[in-house]
Amino acid sequence: MSQTTSATKARSHLAAGAKLVGDLTIPGHFELVGHADGRIRADGITIEAGGSAVGELRADTIVVTGKFEGQILGGDVKLSAGAQVSGEISYASLTIESGANVNCSFSRLSSLTQSRMWTWGFSWRESTR
Repeated sequence: MSQTTSATKARSHLAAGAKLVGDLTIPGHFELVGHADGRIRADGITIEAGGSAVGELRADTIVVTGKFEGQILGGDVKLSAGAQVSGEISYASLTIESGANVNCSFSRLSSLTQSRMWTWGFSWRESTR
């Protein structure tokens, strides 16, 4: 099994009641049921119902069912029914389900921007400084 395949299937979980403060970069998928305050980068991020985050999310796939405030930069972004989201969202594909509470500004990523952000182990890397 290749390193990329193994990293993509990896799953990390921050349980209910747990709190993370700072920057986190994870190969694979990150599931958040607790609270995070900072920047999170992963191949995929899910904020479950009951989970919350403040800061920045960067991932190929982002699903929010819980609460989020800040900046989202993602490929496929889904705001599920019951989500409470405020801030800025940059996306390649966006789905907002009925029942999501959204107060955001939106920008669609161009193909060129997406290709510049693609990298081997983590799908979305920091934008140029």
